[in-house]
Amino acid sequence: MQFNNLGQPVIALMKTEYEKAEKIVKQMDELSKQLNHKSNKYNLPEELVYAESLKGVLGEIAVAEYFNYDLHYLGYDPKRSDVLGYQVRTTYWPDGNLLTHPVKTLTNPGGDNPGRYILVTIDQLTLEATLRGYSTLARCNERKTNWNTKNRWPCFFMPQNQLWPIDMLPATDELLAFRQVKAVA
Repeated sequence: MQFNNLGQPVIALMKTEYEKAEKIVKQMDELSKQLNHKSNKYNLPEELVYAESLKGVLGEIAVAEYFNYDLHYLGYDPKRSDVLGYQVRTTYWPDGNLLTHPVKTLTNPGGDNPGRYILVTIDQLTLEATLRGYSTLARCNERKTNWNTKNRWPCFFMPQNQLWPIDMLPATDELLAFRQVKAVA
């Protein structure tokens, strides 16, 4: 693993990781059809839904690589986190923001689950994924100046300079359990 000039981890995604991401997106799409899920809540063309899903899975694979975890698609569970108890948000913009939505509730079923959110930026030419930092959903959503209504679905935009460094990321129960199993093996 390499680090950039800010000390942020940079994960080089190779052809095998890209192909793995394509396979996971295909599995997600097949299961979504089996469960009769709405194709997408943003009314995007199918090609764009695929591209957005692929970008997200590439970010999840980068976070998994950071933890030396072999990511696999575990099926649909709206309560499950993306990787080892963390939520992952990915963008192709090097100066992109961590996007979050109001917390999921009975009256807001499309909201985000509470937890720690990691921002990953991916260089589309090199497929280098940089883990920019993290924040909790509550902290992301408390700054009213970060609220933005210009997207298809309004959300909070937390700039990278407001994120905590990834090396300060607290371990989740899932990460600790994974490390324990790995240590015994």
